[in-house]
Amino acid sequence: MELHIQKCQQCGSHHQRNILVRSEEQKVFVQCRDCKSLVARYILASGGYYHEGKDFESFLRSIERDQGTTSGRDLQTLFEEVQQSVAQEFEDTIKKAGERYGEQLP
Repeated sequence: MELHIQKCQQCGSHHQRNILVRSEEQKVFVQCRDCKSLVARYILASGGYYHEGKDFESFLRSIERDQGTTSGRDLQTLFEEVQQSVAQEFEDTIKKAGERYGEQLP
C-alpha cells in the first residue's frame, strides 16, 4: 500500500477542503484553504461514497446516483459491509501514516 498525505503543490500547505460534486459522476475537488488553489480532483468509483455518521438513507442516495439497483436486503448487507470495512481501512491508514510520518503527521 502506498500512502501520501495530500499537500498543495503551490504553497505546500496541508490545510485542505474537500468539495463533493454529485452529478453523473461523483467527483471530489480538493482545494487548498490557504492559497485557494486546486490541489486535486478525484472521480469516485460506483458505490465509492461513504460518509461516517450518516444513516442508511444517505448510503442509498449514493447508490441511487450510481444507477445501482438491487434488493433492500442486499443493500442493507452492503451498507453494513462498507460501514465495517471503512472503519478498519481508516484505522489501518492512520496506523500506516503514523509509521511513516511519526509525530510529524501533517
